[in-house]
Amino acid sequence: MKPLPHGVLGGSLALALLGGCGSSLPLPPTGPHLPSDPAIVVPYPPPPARVEIIEMPEKPGGLVWIDGEWQWRSRRWAWLPGRWEPVPLGAYFAPATTVRRADGSLVWFAGAWHVPAKK
Repeated sequence: MKPLPHGVLGGSLALALLGGCGSSLPLPPTGPHLPSDPAIVVPYPPPPARVEIIEMPEKPGGLVWIDGEWQWRSRRWAWLPGRWEPVPLGAYFAPATTVRRADGSLVWFAGAWHVPAKK
C-alpha cells in the first residue's frame, strides 16, 4: 500500500478537528416576527452586538440561550444582555431586528416568543 502524502493527511486531520468546533449551546427554534408585533420607528440602526462570555446555567434542563440585543429606550439604544430562558411549549423565538420600510423609515422589532395558532 502506498503511503498518503503529508498534505492529504494533514488536511484530513484539520477537517476532522474543525468538525468538533460547532456550537454546543442549546438555541431556541426561531421564526419571523408577526404583523401584529409592535414596530418602533427609530432614527438610526443599533450598534453592533456586544461580545458576551456565556456561562452554563447551574440547572440547564430545558433552557436555551437567547443572545443579547440592543433595545430602543426613549432616545437611545440600550444593551440587554443574553440570558438563559425556558422554551414556552410549541413556541419559537423571533430575534430582535431592524427593517427599512419602503417609505425609508427604519423600524425596530424587539426579540419575542411566539406560539403559532393551532389549525
